[in-house]
Amino acid sequence: MTFVPIQQLTTDIRAHDLPNAGIGFFPQATDRPLEAADLLFYLGLASEKMSGFLRRHGLYGTFDGLNFDLAQLDAIKDVATRVVAEGEAHNFVGVWEEYGLSSDDDVRNNGTFILVAVAAIRLLYGSKGNG
Repeated sequence: MTFVPIQQLTTDIRAHDLPNAGIGFFPQATDRPLEAADLLFYLGLASEKMSGFLRRHGLYGTFDGLNFDLAQLDAIKDVATRVVAEGEAHNFVGVWEEYGLSSDDDVRNNGTFILVAVAAIRLLYGSKGNG
C-alpha cells in the first residue's frame, strides 16, 4: 500500500503533464495550475458500492492524500472496464447489478473516470503498462 501526500501528488501531476499524456485526464479548472484535486476528482464520483470496492482494493483519497496498492490496479481496471462495456452494450446485469448502477452517468463515474485514475497512477508511480 502506498500513500502520497496531497502536496507530493500535486508536484507529481504537474511534473508529468497528465493532460497531455494521452490517458483522458483533464484538469477540473483552467484558471489555476494542476493540483491533487484534479486526480482525486476522478475517484470522487463513484457510487457508494463502487467506492467500497475501490477502498477494499486500496484505492481511495483522503484530505491528506491518495492511497493505492499497485498490485490491485489490474483488478480495479477490470471491473471499471466491465462497467463501460456493459453500459455501452445496455447489458445492465453483472457489475451493474453488483454495484447498483443505473444510468449513463454511471458509465462515466464508475467506469471511464476510474480507468483514467488508474492510468494516471500507473503513469505517475509505475506498474505494468499505462492503463
